[in-house]
Amino acid sequence: MMYGMFGFGWLMMLVVIGLPLLLIFLLVGAASGWFQNWNRTAVTNQNQPPAGAQPVNYALPAQKADRYCSHCGAGLKADWTHCPQCGAPIG
Repeated sequence: MMYGMFGFGWLMMLVVIGLPLLLIFLLVGAASGWFQNWNRTAVTNQNQPPAGAQPVNYALPAQKADRYCSHCGAGLKADWTHCPQCGAPIG
């Protein structure tokens, strides 16, 4: 019987002291914007390049092909004998 009351005492102390402390922490955090900044930081940093990364220029100059492969349609230069894409001989 004594152990049952001892456990109940700890439970009541946790509820009486711990629950109000948790509620105060949540209210202060919500009022100061901790949770908004936490979520915004995770979303805005998601698609950012690493610090110090050099920007990459993906716009390559368009090159006109002299001929096209009859097998795969890849662009070919005049002096090539085989297609670099599929390996078919150029006839």
